[in-house]
Amino acid sequence: MKLVQWTLFVDMLGYRDINGAINSEAKAKEFITFMEDNKGGLDFSNRPEVKEKYKKDKSFDLYMYYDVQHAFISDSLILTFSPKEVNSLKNNQLKYMHSANALFIILMRLQAVIFNCFSQKGLFLRGGISTKYCYIKDHFAVGEGLISAYKAESSLAIYPRIVFSPEVLEDKQLKESITKLSDIMYGGNNIIQLDSDGVHHLDYLGYNLSQVDLNIKMISESAQRNLSQYLFALEQTKMFFDKHSKAIENKLSELEARKVGLSAEKLSKLEKVIDKFIWLKNYHNSSLSKHDQFSEFVVK
Repeated sequence: MKLVQWTLFVDMLGYRDINGAINSEAKAKEFITFMEDNKGGLDFSNRPEVKEKYKKDKSFDLYMYYDVQHAFISDSLILTFSPKEVNSLKNNQLKYMHSANALFIILMRLQAVIFNCFSQKGLFLRGGISTKYCYIKDHFAVGEGLISAYKAESSLAIYPRIVFSPEVLEDKQLKESITKLSDIMYGGNNIIQLDSDGVHHLDYLGYNLSQVDLNIKMISESAQRNLSQYLFALEQTKMFFDKHSKAIENKLSELEARKVGLSAEKLSKLEKVIDKFIWLKNYHNSSLSKHDQFSEFVVK
């Protein structure tokens, strides 16, 4: 039996503007270093020491069930958790719970890329998620899962969010397993968020906040065992939202400044871009609305 395959196609919004402004070798090298940092973050989360740690995990050995592959192609990240055939896996319920757990791990690993992009370059991510087949080797990626994830990114995402291709959540057992795991480990903070336009997306901000939410039993118990570790995590989360709010404010200010002297046609196109970041502002503020200790990071 195999677990569910997860495949993501993720683009960087604003990459073309930055790339188009590179007019010297120094700027080119600086931006390539930034992209190497993104790749390095994912490589680091997939290093041999992590694999050894998972081997000792009695509840879930990720690498027993998955071959983890990723590739950066220009401004796009392709990531797939390709399932292995595991003869000892015979329980269908366990299959879906482990698959749901893998999605949480994907979101956890994406945090470093998300943070690096908006904090270093003011770039935000837009992507799609599929459960169909994909294969990655070096800088080559193929498979229907890649196409499905790409279509979700290009036609459904619209805003800076990573959305689920419709076939993913048509699997009711998978969706229920993600919800159940959210209830058990994250106090009901489901990493799948349904937006007002009927599109489901990965809730990276809600997940970030759940890691320091003392209303969640697991977090509270962990804080009691190691207060200094909790306080460090709290400061890291505050830094994340501080930089996230400033990046949104800077982007909206930059876009508003571009309005001067534009023709009606170009202004209409710019307004559509601004709408994307107003959505992001609303998502950011909505995520913080239930957390008074983060109110200083609300975007005005």
